[in-house]
Amino acid sequence: MKKIKEIDLTDLIRPYAKENLWIALNTAQDKVIATGKTLKEAIDNAKKISNEKPVLMQAVQDYSTFILGY
Repeated sequence: MKKIKEIDLTDLIRPYAKENLWIALNTAQDKVIATGKTLKEAIDNAKKISNEKPVLMQAVQDYSTFILGY
């Protein structure tokens, strides 16, 4: 089984977490290309800036209640 590469996004998303914004990251996941108060707004803003398909996530201060599925 292939191991998934871990990426620490803490410093990258911290400025957006206070407002619980949705963020769109570039495919390398090292730059925020757009934000929005809703997922749709983040997607729409990302489409205006780039043709690549962004990685989308909500920036929150505490991820302890998030459950990831496979």
